[in-house]
Amino acid sequence: MSSDRGKTWVFQVTALCVILGALLALSLRTQRQAANEGVPSRLPALRAAFSAMKQENIQLRKELADYKQRYEDIARQQAAGLTSTKSLEQTLNESKMLAGTVAVRGSGIVVTLHDSPKLDPTETRSDVIENYVVHDTDLRAIVDELFASGAEAISINEQRLIANSSVRCVGPVVLVNSVQVAPPYVIKAIGKQDVLDKALTLPGGVADALFLLDMIEVTKQRDLLVPAYAGSTRFSVAQPVISAKNKDNTRREK
Repeated sequence: MSSDRGKTWVFQVTALCVILGALLALSLRTQRQAANEGVPSRLPALRAAFSAMKQENIQLRKELADYKQRYEDIARQQAAGLTSTKSLEQTLNESKMLAGTVAVRGSGIVVTLHDSPKLDPTETRSDVIENYVVHDTDLRAIVDELFASGAEAISINEQRLIANSSVRCVGPVVLVNSVQVAPPYVIKAIGKQDVLDKALTLPGGVADALFLLDMIEVTKQRDLLVPAYAGSTRFSVAQPVISAKNKDNTRREK
């Protein structure tokens, strides 16, 4: 009799466990289904918004280039009707070259930077790997040395560098003029070839460590094309300072 009661208790507990397990499985399934149907993923929407902004940015850059071309055409037309046209046009061209708003060409050097091929593929230490990767600091050091050596125009991956250009790292990405660039980094510099070349190949110079790790190549070229700066050159805060002499001349003309 006691044996039958013990078996009945075991059967009851077993049946209860089976029922609870079935209810738990049904509950989890219901929650998953509600989550999948009731909470749509935001990722497609974010991708669409990013793509739209990227296309808008490209369109704005094209419009800016068109406006610059129209401005240059108007300036030439106005200069054509004035005296000393050649002198005015030469001054205008020199000012635009100095500002970087016009493409220029001439002899110079091409500097190519890339990650070192000497890195051990089995290396996992981040502090060691960093030494074999091109950083924004390397780009700035090369550019500063080229400008200091008399380079008249410089671009990085077709991004023209002007007075307010920036070369900076944002996470794993390098931005030049706020435009993402990727290795290999091709720096074009117009200027005296021998002077620019010696500035970078100088023992103990800014590029010495890059040469040791096979991260840099320097070649001379007779005809280089450096594009115009594609960003905005409009000032919203800074104003030109007019000297007293210029003020007097302006008043007399009026």
